[in-house]
Amino acid sequence: MKSLINKGAKNQMSETIKEILMERDNMSEKGANDLISEAREVLQEYLANNDQNKAYNICEEYFGLEPDYLYELL
Repeated sequence: MKSLINKGAKNQMSETIKEILMERDNMSEKGANDLISEAREVLQEYLANNDQNKAYNICEEYFGLEPDYLYELL
């Protein structure tokens, strides 16, 4: 899975998924945390099923964000 992630992405992202959800989507902290937790669980299912394409695109599916944010879910 590490090969799917831009290794420099962590340093390039200035906001966390949580911050983006709260600012962009006016989501509460609890709502953001709940959605992130759900995405983490689904990501683990995708990885367990060796579905790398879905795993790679989880940030788009759940948050409308590019895969650079994937590291936060690992």
